[in-house]
Amino acid sequence: MSLQSFKFIINPSAGHGNCKKIIRAIDKSLSHLDLQYDIKILQYKGQAFFIAREASNAFDAVVAVGGDGTVNEVFNGIVGTEAVLGIIPAGTGNGFARAIGLPLRVNKACKVLIEGDVKSIDIGKMDDRYFLGTAGIGFDALISRFAGKKLGPVRGMWIYFIAGALVFRRYKAQSIGLEIDSRKVEVRPLIIAVANTTRYGGRALIAPDARPDDGLFDICVIQQMGALKLLWHLPKLFKGKHIKLSNVTVYRGKNVTITASKPMPVHVDGEAIDSCSSMKFTLLPNILKMLVPKDCEF
Repeated sequence: MSLQSFKFIINPSAGHGNCKKIIRAIDKSLSHLDLQYDIKILQYKGQAFFIAREASNAFDAVVAVGGDGTVNEVFNGIVGTEAVLGIIPAGTGNGFARAIGLPLRVNKACKVLIEGDVKSIDIGKMDDRYFLGTAGIGFDALISRFAGKKLGPVRGMWIYFIAGALVFRRYKAQSIGLEIDSRKVEVRPLIIAVANTTRYGGRALIAPDARPDDGLFDICVIQQMGALKLLWHLPKLFKGKHIKLSNVTVYRGKNVTITASKPMPVHVDGEAIDSCSSMKFTLLPNILKMLVPKDCEF
């Protein structure tokens, strides 16, 4: 597929707030080519969805420039259209970009836009919201909410470690019902990650065997554990070795329903949303067209 027009939607916080440098790199990569492209810097949270939806009718590809939150907003805007999603990773973690092997340098990511392959990938749906990478229920979602509300625009992986230490005592695990396709189990989780891809939080390999083109979620359930045990095992999460622990179970399925007696904190692609006591996740296969590195096998 030959793409001739691109709409870039840039989070002003991208590149640690130096989005002008990113724009210069985009111009340097594309201005000499016989292509049409337009650049829009976002002015408020939520705007990316509407710009992407409008751009999907006028451009071959809509490119999210930012982190996982920006990517989520942009791709939600183009779901159901013929537009192709592109990504210039420029956030804190870039979990989804890392999961599909996108280069993190702007010029190399631009090269993928021009020379990469277009692949159809699966997406997840939680109630009426779509996600590309992972949705999380529990402690990790509480961290996302705290970091967003209390720490505002401050970003960096260390921020999430600080937030985790501050909110650990606040998180109260509860017994919840988990239904995966026709299988039902009761769990008392620290975290439930419903994963379409391997990573979240940048380098954390929450579901090391997940693939965005296999028609299945990987559901990683980490049972409640104490602070010292959590700290001891935390390094395993960044190598995907946590799934071998006795209190970690990975399920696979297309439909996931979670039912709790009290509302649970939830995040979608790293962005905290309202707490829920009942959640339904559905895997939608081959829904989104996306630019990926050439010969990408995920």
